[in-house]
Amino acid sequence: MIDVERRCIYIHQRKTAGSSIISAFGLTPKQEAWHRFNDGVTGEAWKRRSEEDKRYFVFSSVRNPFDRLISAWRYLPETRERPLLDVLLDPPRKGHAYRHLTRPQVALLRDPESGALVTDDLIRFETRQTDFDRVCARIGLAPRPLPHLGAGQRDGDWRGYFDARTRALAEAMFGEDLATFGYRFEIG
Repeated sequence: MIDVERRCIYIHQRKTAGSSIISAFGLTPKQEAWHRFNDGVTGEAWKRRSEEDKRYFVFSSVRNPFDRLISAWRYLPETRERPLLDVLLDPPRKGHAYRHLTRPQVALLRDPESGALVTDDLIRFETRQTDFDRVCARIGLAPRPLPHLGAGQRDGDWRGYFDARTRALAEAMFGEDLATFGYRFEIG
């Protein structure tokens, strides 16, 4: 998402309250600004940023990878009927399901040349309203409650979906996210 008036770019991580955050800017998915830069450093738009765009405040959102995995698995029609173990052994490798479930969050945020994160701030899903309020103060957007859009369907806490094997597979799959953003299985 790009907001020219407030000179900011939001890199839309899937299943991290991204649609809620973008809609809080008054945008709808029918508007081009909603989609611009949504693939972060992996997208062509990022590579073609203007010099002006390069001076914009950049933020994104992240979520505990275990929680995000369960949310995406239950959300996606192509995975929700498959056992979690099956999804982890044969995960989506492209397209919509890859972007929502398999693609590491850090893949959108780490500069391929320097290795540094390209964001000026991160909203953590677990503290999304407080973190969004902080970003609003930084960019001059009046604070507002985030809507709850795109909620997944699941029963109970995400930890209950894992056994030792699925946890180990998820830790291997999302190891870089866990290390970069300081998440652990024990911490939601």
